[in-house]
Amino acid sequence: MESWFERNIELLSERQPAQAEALRLFPPRALHPAGSGFEFPAPAGSVRLAPGPNGEPYLKLTGEGGERRLSSALNPRAEDRAMVDRFFGAGAPAPPGLTVLGLGLAYHLEYLAETLPPEAPILAIEARAELASAALTARDLSKVLSRPNFTLSVGPTRRLPADAPRAVLARPANLRQDPGLYPAQDPAPAGRRLKPPRILFLDADYFLGREIQRAARLMGSPLSAWSAKLGPTADGSDYRRLLAQIKDFRPEMVLTVNHLGFDADGILASALRRLGLPMASWFVDSPYFILAEAKRPDGDFFAFCWDSDYLGVLRGLGYGPVTYLPLATDPAVFSPAPAKTRDIVAFVGDSLAAATEKYLALSGLARGDLPAVDALAGEFLKSPRLTPGPDFGPDFGPLAENLDFGQRLNLAALITWRASRLSRLAVLSAMPSDILEINGDPGWREPLPAVTVHDRLNYYADLAPRYRSSAINLNVTSAQMKTGLNQRVFDVPACRAFLLTDSRAQLQPLFDPDEVATYGEPAEAADLARFYLARPDLRERMAAKAHARVLASHLYTHRLEKLTKTVMGHTP
Repeated sequence: MESWFERNIELLSERQPAQAEALRLFPPRALHPAGSGFEFPAPAGSVRLAPGPNGEPYLKLTGEGGERRLSSALNPRAEDRAMVDRFFGAGAPAPPGLTVLGLGLAYHLEYLAETLPPEAPILAIEARAELASAALTARDLSKVLSRPNFTLSVGPTRRLPADAPRAVLARPANLRQDPGLYPAQDPAPAGRRLKPPRILFLDADYFLGREIQRAARLMGSPLSAWSAKLGPTADGSDYRRLLAQIKDFRPEMVLTVNHLGFDADGILASALRRLGLPMASWFVDSPYFILAEAKRPDGDFFAFCWDSDYLGVLRGLGYGPVTYLPLATDPAVFSPAPAKTRDIVAFVGDSLAAATEKYLALSGLARGDLPAVDALAGEFLKSPRLTPGPDFGPDFGPLAENLDFGQRLNLAALITWRASRLSRLAVLSAMPSDILEINGDPGWREPLPAVTVHDRLNYYADLAPRYRSSAINLNVTSAQMKTGLNQRVFDVPACRAFLLTDSRAQLQPLFDPDEVATYGEPAEAADLARFYLARPDLRERMAAKAHARVLASHLYTHRLEKLTKTVMGHTP
């Protein structure tokens, strides 16, 4: 990979010599083997430029919290261009000037330099010098740096300079990583409607349905739930009933989870669009599997995603605007209560034996194929890919030779489930059996014969008491989330209980290190379990801090308020 650092610095020094000299203190360090990218030291960890699968570099941050991508690995150019297009909107006039927060790899700046009038000033603010140096290393930025009225400002900037352009385009990945180092952003543009909207909720009796409806009541949003019938049971009468409900209730937006209630052909979405209703889908599972056979949406369809790694996937599928919206918790279900704490490490989770049988059958494979499937699952765990195999299949080898697309899709799901089983089993096997207890299915008894295995727990009735009564609640995140967070990360602290979870890059912006304990390798999980079992006072302090954090920032009311403000703030 070629370095453009010196050439770009020379261009910058012609108009901003002091800024150029400051950035010379953060030169790139070539990684070995040659061509594998560049590294830039950071206060915690390092920033790296690595070659992506399409030949373009991508940006990632490595540190104690794991690895976090700051640009798309597949198509960073398209990611930044789509961000600019969404910001301006179709037919919107160009602003007289623009302030841009976050450099990324500066594809958006290059696009702006080509499209804005030459006299329009552009101020680019990058809070971290190492990120600015990475952008200057990655590409030839002569079109940006030689543009009249372009200024680069490097360093934390909590308020916009008095002479800065008032129109602000913020790069989401930078703000998520360092929200306190950039000027605060108003989530809803001035003049937009901010009152709690009337929500039509497509309820498929699925995860988050209860939580969303309760949060809507608490924030004052009138909500009407339509019992969505899915698959072959849906017919014209169901949609006529929905239209009648819309007429009576007069909603201002439509919300669903995982796109449930919408047909793959886009017929319902087209009907709602003709009625002028903005639509939003909150994805809390991999969009690859949900939307693999769905028609691309016609026009804006607001997409929210629990895992920021998938934002680029949703954009690539034609959804937008796309917003990171992590999971949260409902204090009506998870809250502190008196409990006698036992000195155990509790794990609540399935062995995924039933999922294995289901997806073996759906993919057309047999149990004799499981060793080959598990080999692919192991490769998937080590890969940065969000789904096994590009487009479900080319890397599956002989297993997929005679499979159609639907079977390959189910094979990808099977590999993902088996990868989750492998990661769970690795951590649970490393844990001392005398301190570990599992609530799950009988499938754990064969691989973990010395461990006590209890029955499954009901999420709404039984899980909170289990969290409260366990000294340590162990979390092993599913394989579909490479850096994202699952529900347990929020529910355990809501009970003021202690959580030990695998290290995830998306945890760092939401919790402080002294609130949640994290581990890397399975052996470290076992060592930390022994460490924290011997320190009840430390566990209590951390659990109390995490509980306060959840109440302040991570309730479903917080998430629904952000979701509705995003939708209504963009809707005339």
